[in-house]
Amino acid sequence: MGWHILLGVLVTIVVAFPLVAWFILAPRNLFFTFVKEGTAKIVVRGDKFEKVLIQWEEHTLNKDWNVVMGKEPWHPLGGFRFYGFWPIMDVFIYNFQWTGVKENGEIDPHPKETVDYILLKDDTYWAKVEKAEDAKLLPLDVEIVLTIRIVNPYKALFRVENWLETVVNRTKPAVRDAITLKEYEELIKDKEAVGKTIYERLNGQRLLREFSGRYGVDLRKIEVKEINPPEKYRDDTLKTYLAEKEADQILVLAGARKQEAIILAEGEKIKIETVYGAIKPFRDLGKLLRSLEAMEKSPLAASVTVQAVPGLQEMLRGVFGRPAEAVSSQEFRELKKMVERFIKKKK
Repeated sequence: MGWHILLGVLVTIVVAFPLVAWFILAPRNLFFTFVKEGTAKIVVRGDKFEKVLIQWEEHTLNKDWNVVMGKEPWHPLGGFRFYGFWPIMDVFIYNFQWTGVKENGEIDPHPKETVDYILLKDDTYWAKVEKAEDAKLLPLDVEIVLTIRIVNPYKALFRVENWLETVVNRTKPAVRDAITLKEYEELIKDKEAVGKTIYERLNGQRLLREFSGRYGVDLRKIEVKEINPPEKYRDDTLKTYLAEKEADQILVLAGARKQEAIILAEGEKIKIETVYGAIKPFRDLGKLLRSLEAMEKSPLAASVTVQAVPGLQEMLRGVFGRPAEAVSSQEFRELKKMVERFIKKKK
């Protein structure tokens, strides 16, 4: 009977222990832990570095703990690992604070928190350089986005107090140097070029190599997100911009009105030339003037007068392009005035 009880206990332990390890011990980093894809965890022995656990498809670690391309030793349960006997062995934890950037470009601040892993994949980190002076000594606040990959988790966590803060602080002088090269108006027109200039300065000073070799941090790209002058300067700049836009609109409107006036004047000129061309062949201008005075009074008078005066029908067609009965009294009145001017001109 005793052997049956003992066997039952052993079976229970064998069955239950994996579940305990998975659901209770590993989440608490007791003997076991979970290493997420694209991350690494540091194992310490009495707070002294012992080894690195990595989980990243097609990546592994060399003898110096550098992340390299290669096949990681097979782990049957993926990121579930036995790291050693706690508390002699433990998973290293530390405080980390950063500000990221969302896909839509929004700033994504993360308050200081305790973490037990380090991200190995590329990630973006936001930083701000305040009062960087442009070529005219205008103070500017420059927001930058750094694309970073950790290439040696051991160096990043044990060779420097805070790898992100160190990289950002050592990058800021290069940002200030790049900003002094141009004026604000030029800088905001091509922020991509400013980011490239900052990166080139870091490379020229061999800081990129130092970041990688000493801190295990690969600074892959720098982008300038925003360049902002003091609020007062922004207001003045906006007022100037709006004033310039308003002036441009006034000039455009004035130009349009001028063009319209020119078109109207040309049209009037053509009209006058057409009328005078039709009037000239008419022999008795005085008779034409009296006829027009009668015609402007009524459609009936116009019809009778046209029939009574030889050549008048043809002249009206030359002026209006239609028969007299289709011409209004107002048009006859305007034609009469033109005839009067024509008579005065001839005198």
